[in-house]
Amino acid sequence: MNSYRRFGHTFIEHTLEVPLDYSRPEGETITVYAREIQPDGGADLPMLVYLQGGPGFPAPRPTGIDGWMAPMLEKYRLLLLDQRGTGRSTRVDASSGWSADQLAQLRADNICRDAEAFREMLGLERWSLLGQSFGGFCITTYCSMFPDRIERAYLTGGLPAVGTPIDDIYRATYSALRRRHEQFYQQFPWAESRIREICHHLDQSEETLLTGERLSSRRFRTIGIELGRGSGFDTLGYLLEEPFHTVWGEKRLRSDFLLDVGQRVSFAGGPLYAAMHEAIYAGPGEATRWSAHRIREEMAGFEEGADPNETGPFYLTGEHIFPWQFDEDPALHGLKTQAQELAERTDFPSLYDISALSAVPAVVAAAVYVDDVFVPFSYSMNTAAMYRDARTLVTNQYQHDGLRVDGAKIVRELDNMVSDH
Repeated sequence: MNSYRRFGHTFIEHTLEVPLDYSRPEGETITVYAREIQPDGGADLPMLVYLQGGPGFPAPRPTGIDGWMAPMLEKYRLLLLDQRGTGRSTRVDASSGWSADQLAQLRADNICRDAEAFREMLGLERWSLLGQSFGGFCITTYCSMFPDRIERAYLTGGLPAVGTPIDDIYRATYSALRRRHEQFYQQFPWAESRIREICHHLDQSEETLLTGERLSSRRFRTIGIELGRGSGFDTLGYLLEEPFHTVWGEKRLRSDFLLDVGQRVSFAGGPLYAAMHEAIYAGPGEATRWSAHRIREEMAGFEEGADPNETGPFYLTGEHIFPWQFDEDPALHGLKTQAQELAERTDFPSLYDISALSAVPAVVAAAVYVDDVFVPFSYSMNTAAMYRDARTLVTNQYQHDGLRVDGAKIVRELDNMVSDH
């Protein structure tokens, strides 16, 4: 256990060796890492565990004590967990050779079991949880599996759809993205024609990303994930301002544009996200079968083959994963077979227990974003009603990344909501 001083606080590093598959404790093991931040004089403060959004991304690396961390460190020690498969925990890369069976062990249930292993190692009877996006999904699983171990739970943009078929979830996300897209087109009236122009150009011409592969129009359209973020209208607007130039009489995409787009469409920084994204919604007896890929064909303007030159709607896509990305993104080539196996898998266990949620003794406070294009508002509210005591901060001030944009304000409001417990 290493410790060091940063920003006037003590940082303590923890590692544990845990089973990859908890049903086979004698089998292969992985390492899970967590970073504790302890304020001065706060060795006896209660512990708050932060569960990162994703799936497939590590906990934040603090470059200062600001945002949501500052107010939480006034009353808690923080434990920043690198979820299994990410960061300094045993990490999944496309070249790591993980099988589909091994990847199947990286869902929320085992993330919660890993957290429990840390709680026991630290000798704590109970602790509190903060989860952003997928981290909130993990909290709902935690409340289903270990309800007596949680003191308080704070969720931001992370109340999952419980008991809802995955196809309905994706219908809702496409519908929310359509509304957001129309708002974007209203505020940047030239953006639609520019998106259509770029996609038509990519269908007719070969443009190569700086990583060497051809950029297709369907892959370009995945940059619409930005519309789910607070500054997304502006960042996309700036990106689309002037994508073309003329090279020896030929219309080409600019290299700085291709650099920006290449960074947006590559999963090199988090290949596990692409491999596991639909699996987080899977339940027993029903394969996901590339739900987002199938459902887009029902949604006018989102179809893979939508013609940018036709008069009908034409949209970018959002937080959706498609099977062809494992062919087109070099960072995903090594996970193609495994992702296909996961998409056909029907033996995933259930992640949520409604009866446990209805009796969980912890008080829960959740920020629910009305316009969230990643976690549908109506399903989040349905899940809130399943908890014994879930207090919701309903707001249209933020997009899905509210915790990053205004984290201090949000966590203070959530904490005030549970302060009488």
